[in-house]
Amino acid sequence: MSRLFRIAIDGPAASGKSTTAKLLAKKLGFGYIDSGAMYRAVTLKCLDQGVNVNHASEVEQVAKSAKIRFPALGKVELDDKDVSDAIRESRIVQSISPIASNKNVRETLAEQQRSLARGDVDQGWPGFSWNEKQIHGVVMDGRDIGTVILPDAELKVFIVADPKVRAQRRYDELAGKNALASGETVESIAKDLAERDEADRTRKVSPLKKADDAEELDTSFKTIDEQVLDIENMVHKRLNRS
Repeated sequence: MSRLFRIAIDGPAASGKSTTAKLLAKKLGFGYIDSGAMYRAVTLKCLDQGVNVNHASEVEQVAKSAKIRFPALGKVELDDKDVSDAIRESRIVQSISPIASNKNVRETLAEQQRSLARGDVDQGWPGFSWNEKQIHGVVMDGRDIGTVILPDAELKVFIVADPKVRAQRRYDELAGKNALASGETVESIAKDLAERDEADRTRKVSPLKKADDAEELDTSFKTIDEQVLDIENMVHKRLNRS
């Protein structure tokens, strides 16, 4: 398979990047690499093998041995087994923190993410037809995809949104899932998001920042479909220039 067209989408929490990335991947027939699911998969493997998640060196070995694939949108395979539902279990959430903060695990999974984005293993992503060619690619979202994970991506997008809009979106999302904490309000969520933004921007390892060559997309007053269309148009412009 020819080189994949890689789309790196970064931005702060509740900016809409994950939902946009998934729908964009579906529309283009691209793969969606869920970096968060990879940490969940490693956590699952540790728990299933009885590895203490606080034993850094043992966890690192598990991460190196884990074969993680994304055969279809929303599907995650670990060592050739479908774990899409298993990685969402509460025991994963309760145990993932020391794994996600393990520097060597992060480096190991970053290399796996780059490998998937290079197309080292054909995932069967169909792509779309463009000027009599079939364009295959991947979409990945996060906070350091365009700066650290895929600094040479064919398209980098940095999504921003008004803080009040982001807080309202997160509130509506939680309310829709009946997951609002007691006394939680739009204002309290806005405060939490502001603190998270500051932590993401100032952390020493892979801070949140816009890549110099990234396209900025303000989603404050855009629907998800409009966001997807905007990025799709960016893809077409890049292909026209290549």
